[in-house]
Amino acid sequence: MEFVTLVVITFLCLLFETTRKFGIFLFILLFLAFPLSFISLAAIAIHFINRCKIKRRNIYVPPTLPRSH
Repeated sequence: MEFVTLVVITFLCLLFETTRKFGIFLFILLFLAFPLSFISLAAIAIHFINRCKIKRRNIYVPPTLPRSH
């Protein structure tokens, strides 16, 4: 439960520019206190970010010449 609370507070602090330094401090504290949970959360986040980018990516379709009649 502490891990979830720290994650929520950290991301809320990182959203606002005035509390960003405190959010970075909490981010480091989160890594030091829960290294395995932090690494697994980071891996899941990276997976979903890349998965969304692949879905949005346009697949290249080569242009076709107009047909002559």
